[in-house]
Amino acid sequence: MVMKKAFAATILAAALGTAAAGTAGAAQAGAAVVKPTVKPAAAKAEALQVKQSVFVVNYAEAPVRTVLSNGETLVSVRDLSAALGAKLSVLNGYTTVTLDAHSFAFKAGAKQVSVDGTVASLNQAVKSINGTAYVAVKPLVQALGGTMALKDGKLAVNTIKLLSGAAYARFANAGQAVVSVESDVKRTDYLVDVATGRSLELLASEGSSDLIVAPGGAKAAYTDADGAVYVIDLASRQTKQVSADTTIKTELVWSADGSAIYFLQGDKGSVIAKLDIAAGTISKIAEDKVDYKSALSVSPDGKKFTYLVTTPPKATADSADLDKDTVDIDASGEQVQVNLYDASAEKPAAVALTSAKDDKLFVVSPDGGTVYYVSVADENASAAVVSVDKDKKTATLFAEGDVEELVLSGGKLYVLTAVNDDASAIYEVDPATASKKLLYTVPASASGLAVNGSQIVIALEDGLYVNASGAWKPVTR
Repeated sequence: MVMKKAFAATILAAALGTAAAGTAGAAQAGAAVVKPTVKPAAAKAEALQVKQSVFVVNYAEAPVRTVLSNGETLVSVRDLSAALGAKLSVLNGYTTVTLDAHSFAFKAGAKQVSVDGTVASLNQAVKSINGTAYVAVKPLVQALGGTMALKDGKLAVNTIKLLSGAAYARFANAGQAVVSVESDVKRTDYLVDVATGRSLELLASEGSSDLIVAPGGAKAAYTDADGAVYVIDLASRQTKQVSADTTIKTELVWSADGSAIYFLQGDKGSVIAKLDIAAGTISKIAEDKVDYKSALSVSPDGKKFTYLVTTPPKATADSADLDKDTVDIDASGEQVQVNLYDASAEKPAAVALTSAKDDKLFVVSPDGGTVYYVSVADENASAAVVSVDKDKKTATLFAEGDVEELVLSGGKLYVLTAVNDDASAIYEVDPATASKKLLYTVPASASGLAVNGSQIVIALEDGLYVNASGAWKPVTR
């Protein structure tokens, strides 16, 4: 931030050291005169002891040098600024700290400072110790729009207002996640820095689908309430319509190179289709008359498609008018099966890889050849992770606890499973070797598992949390 003209005139007057020059400068700029407080030459310098302290700055621990002077804690401006991500600049002997729309300007030995261009006074002058400026922590934090509180014996400084009301996150890249907040009338999507919780609004919409992030994290796609497809650039936050087609589109999946989007088309999800982003054209991949497809997964080469097919219960009545007669619902034949469609085959056709009547959830496939899913045999049985290959061979891959969620990231499977009534656990599973590693034990309320490399986000009762150095730090509230 560039200092206001009035404050620049005040700095110049103070530097000249004459009251007359200061009065003339202030009169010219219409500002109050800042007169640095100077200790008498005979005064004895106060002996201050620098201490290495640990603050919790925006929910992350940070080392900050402090001194105790006249019962007041002073902090190293440089240390706290670095922890906050604030910028420092120097002009005419004055140092200015800027963070977002706030500024705090000071001079060593002076009590008077500038807060957002307005002159204010400190209880005691700024100290300079071994070339480092120390300022009272409370006025500095407040000037930068922050708050302070004690947390587990450490001073917690927050300058970032976390989002509230978010239920789950989707990673865009290693440092950012797309977070959605829904109200009764609309959904608002944000891009959130998972290290700080700082957020930027991406999209406010009514009736649109979730944002589906493309490989690489540069863009995301969604459909509006009419079925038209849009792509939003996550850096510029600019949105572009790439298809005006209004047919129903669900289960959007990006191609590996980000040039196309696959989806299920129609009110019953009968057709697998492909949208060419550059041309805006839609082509049908599979139209096999099989209704109620879901959980679409596409191989990296765009040739193999795995998905669930649900056989709905049958409704029967005494006559053709179901509104007037007693209707019987027969759910005995209701099933959910995993299907594979290989578009590269000589005669492409859907193949049912499974036949068991268990419920199947969280279907993922890294290559289109082997599929992993959560199997729930019945309401009294514990859920497990099961694999099935293109030859219809099934195997139980993971059966610790009662599996609740399954995520594929970087070729590894991540499993959220209930341990007992009070705790759940997050495991990493190598599908190639079936080896498993316990990563974290979390509260039983944990849900919404999202993974990007070593970073994991979960939803707890009071918001979304990311794991940083073994500790869970809030991303939203």
